[in-house]
Amino acid sequence: MAHYDIFRDQLAIRFPALGHALWDPSPGDLYQVVGVGDVGYISEGRFHRLFNILLSADDPSHDNFGVPDNHEPFNPKVLEHIRSGILRPDNFCSAGVTLESDELGQFATRLPRCIIQVSCHSYTLRPRDPGEVSFSCRGKQGAVLSLPIQAERKNTLVRQDFGKWMIKHIDLWFAWSRHKGLEIDRMEDIVLVTGTDRTKSWANVAFLGGQADARVSFGVEVDHSRINWQFSPERKTGAAWNWGPSGEV
Repeated sequence: MAHYDIFRDQLAIRFPALGHALWDPSPGDLYQVVGVGDVGYISEGRFHRLFNILLSADDPSHDNFGVPDNHEPFNPKVLEHIRSGILRPDNFCSAGVTLESDELGQFATRLPRCIIQVSCHSYTLRPRDPGEVSFSCRGKQGAVLSLPIQAERKNTLVRQDFGKWMIKHIDLWFAWSRHKGLEIDRMEDIVLVTGTDRTKSWANVAFLGGQADARVSFGVEVDHSRINWQFSPERKTGAAWNWGPSGEV
């Protein structure tokens, strides 16, 4: 199994309410951000947006792929149906993953209160200058999502109606995506976004399995509106990692 699939699957088992964790959450130049109502698919750890059910067919965000034939925007019965919140700084560990270094104190006490952009809950640490955290994996595979600053949450209040809308249109969406030649082989690959966690800085770890002493260490320094990550190849064994960005947030 690829590292990005291990990362997503292991965190989904441990934290099913948090949805799909993306190995590469950056939208790049394809779209602005993942939003509630987006329809797309996940490939190699990245979400690929196709269209949004809350927007009309002529919305500028649909210029790239267009929309399925007979597209009609979904109008929820509740006008203000998107609820905002925060996901606090934390290290989210899948089952079998242990935080080994805990001498750094409480992570959140030094962190600035600022809203950040994407997207699991075990231990909370405070970095020193810079702080270092270390994880080991006892299981066959494992994953860690580290958020050094809080993430902005958006969730619809009418998930059941979103589900009914998807059931009604999924055949059309699947046929349309296949006609476009996209990497969607199964209807189950299509994702309708009902909520997002957006962060401006993050670190992802996937423990690949097959190594008894799998472990990872990295440093992070948070200073007001600036974050500095410190990663080096000799500080990981039996794992893959991805992080970003450093600097001003």
